[in-house]
Amino acid sequence: MKLSELAKDLEIREKRHFADVDITAISSDSRKVEEGSLFVAIKGYTVDGHDFTRAAVESGASAIVSERPVEHPVPVIVVSDSAKAGAHMARRFYGDPASGIFLAGITGTNGKTSTAFFLRSILETGMGASGIIGTIGFGSSNDILPTANTTPDSLELFSILAGFVAGGCSSAVMEVSSHAAVQGRISEIEFDAGIFTNITRDHLDFHGTLEKYMAAKETLAESLVSPGRKKPPGLLVYNTDDRYVNEIGERFQGRKISFGFSRGAGVRAESLLADISGTRFSLVTDRERIGIKLNLHGRFSAYNALGAAAAALEAGISVEQIKEGLEKILKVPGRFQVIRREGLPTVVIDYAHTPDALENLLGFCRELGNEKVITVFGCGGDRDRGKRPMMGAVAARLSDRVFITSDNPRSEDPEKIINDILEGIKDRSAAIEVEIDRAIAIKKAIGGSSAGDLVVIAGKGHEDYQVLGTGKIDFSDSGEAEKALSEMEDGYQN
Repeated sequence: MKLSELAKDLEIREKRHFADVDITAISSDSRKVEEGSLFVAIKGYTVDGHDFTRAAVESGASAIVSERPVEHPVPVIVVSDSAKAGAHMARRFYGDPASGIFLAGITGTNGKTSTAFFLRSILETGMGASGIIGTIGFGSSNDILPTANTTPDSLELFSILAGFVAGGCSSAVMEVSSHAAVQGRISEIEFDAGIFTNITRDHLDFHGTLEKYMAAKETLAESLVSPGRKKPPGLLVYNTDDRYVNEIGERFQGRKISFGFSRGAGVRAESLLADISGTRFSLVTDRERIGIKLNLHGRFSAYNALGAAAAALEAGISVEQIKEGLEKILKVPGRFQVIRREGLPTVVIDYAHTPDALENLLGFCRELGNEKVITVFGCGGDRDRGKRPMMGAVAARLSDRVFITSDNPRSEDPEKIINDILEGIKDRSAAIEVEIDRAIAIKKAIGGSSAGDLVVIAGKGHEDYQVLGTGKIDFSDSGEAEKALSEMEDGYQN
């Protein structure tokens, strides 16, 4: 495709060495640039793409889009916002792949991944092949590839969506992070439905205040009715039981439907029964009622299923197909993942890494009737420090014993992070133990528990790594738990 065609309708501040070259690829990552690529220099949160324009040219870039003039022997287009310009050009380059499929975006502090898995399963049941993009990765069917971010940048997003279309998908489901909204990663993406799960404290290290965090989340709602959309206005699907989400829903002027347990919710759950075997409830709309048996656990899983069901109704899927799609999901990686062995403590692996998520998780665990609830958790480094004492208080209040350990410490001192957590715990009795090494903490928690106990390992969920400094090591909560359980078994047998 010609550069002039890609740049059509852009607000261009300056051109340098302009020539109407052929563009064969488009990227914002200099490491992925190949001969004939257009390199879009985007200033990110920690890395500035403008620092890599030379590397991109040396790798074969035929042209550059940037926010400031750079001097290279290739055409340079200078714009005010390279992220938005890149999204505009990627949409053209990939043929606007979202225009012909049903596309749902999911945002919220917690529940995005489970809601995405539920909705994709329903869409596959009612419409055929469906793609998914989110925390776990992206792909269709069972082929999921990892991504660096919950929501990839707009250039990669359009590439992924084009791949879905080429692979025969008629729909796609995408998690939308607050970072992505602020950084323009969903610019030019037109959603048919936007789902809001909940809003609680998170990422305040990035956004600064809860109000700014909410505003970032609301970007998805605003995109559903933005001027100039090629698709008809999208539908807002919102959790009416969540105070902040309900505020967004109430002021939204477009088409909308609420979900929750409240009597006034457009899609609601009644007669909920949740235990270690799963979650059962009646899914109720204004016209229909149907029994649902989820393999996933807890009231929070019912909320995620309701959000997915409400969006699926917009896509024209019947309640019978919604039921089938919801009940087909056996598990979501790292979301209340249960590990059981006869005669040993039960272990639960969960991604809960906010105060609200941890409280919901441990509150449900206490309802299961185990003899003791033992919790292993930590907090991520270089992230919102304010939530650390809050999570410490939640864990101490809802657990019989707590092992405070490392999560992904990144560049922070793990001991400093743990001290921040301890500030929220008033009674630092023998029930609170500090163990910086996460593998040892997991081993101690499981090895010191009995058959009737429940060991909850929270924070990392599906992650198979731990971030130490600027690098990663292989690490899996479930793998360490399995190892600890095997050692207990061997000990009993010997």
